[in-house]
Amino acid sequence: MNKFLWLVRRELWEARSVWVAPAMLAAVVIGCTLIAAFFTGTLSLQGMGPESAAKLHEKMTPEHLDGFVSLTLGVIGSLFLILVMFTQFMYAVDALYGERRDRGILFWKSLPLSDAETVLSKLCVALVVMPVVAAGIALATQITFFAIASAKLSSVELLQGHLWSPAVWGGSLLTLLYLTVAGSVWYLPVVGWCLLVSVWAPRSPLMYATLPPIGLALAEYITLRSHHLWTLFLERVNYGGLLSHALGGHGTVLAIDDEHMQVPRTLTELLRPGQFVGSAAVWAGVAVGAGLIAGAIWLRRTRDEAA
Repeated sequence: MNKFLWLVRRELWEARSVWVAPAMLAAVVIGCTLIAAFFTGTLSLQGMGPESAAKLHEKMTPEHLDGFVSLTLGVIGSLFLILVMFTQFMYAVDALYGERRDRGILFWKSLPLSDAETVLSKLCVALVVMPVVAAGIALATQITFFAIASAKLSSVELLQGHLWSPAVWGGSLLTLLYLTVAGSVWYLPVVGWCLLVSVWAPRSPLMYATLPPIGLALAEYITLRSHHLWTLFLERVNYGGLLSHALGGHGTVLAIDDEHMQVPRTLTELLRPGQFVGSAAVWAGVAVGAGLIAGAIWLRRTRDEAA
């Protein structure tokens, strides 16, 4: 266990994208919030003017206000989960290729470290450490965003008691944690494929990782005039694919005009852990991912160390 933790720490030293990418996104979100709050004179809601907003104000209920806060928290959290989806793929596709490219593998193989420990440490960084760090920075960004909003909207009595509702924030934190765990499971086959390509590709691992799925999908379309493989691949690498399996309530989540308002009070109403755990697509992905990881371990053990 000590060796494995040491390998994870080594990856954190070398892969600064673990925290740099979400930190940069946090800076952008907070910067845009400050500009919107203190350098613009008006606030608008989906393009509605003052008269329409006044009508909407009359229909506003505490449940609606809680819903708006929940959705705002959800949007901020989703930005970070989408970002970490890209960063973990880019990290995984270069993780094992990089040590061959700079011949560092010769040093690491001289140490009493197994190939399984090395590959699994990189898998742990991609699917555990990266999402957890991103979720932590997302939470800090949410708190900062609402602190700025509280200062800007302190005179709006309607919002008092809702921006910092413990129930709403607790539901948002639960949703963020749930999607973080679900995302690690959902993206396992993609990260496994990237690691397998990373340990095998003679050069340009990103090209070798992307061309085979595209080629298979194109071959299916040319020969069968169908696009099942493309749909399957796209769903697996798409954030919407994760949401469609992890959440329920696929109808309209937010609908606002000057006469009607449809807003879920809390994001926890959309969570469907039973649906996710019971999905055949989820477990098929876990099985495929496990096979790809086993293949990456075997290739690293048997192939020549030269890139």
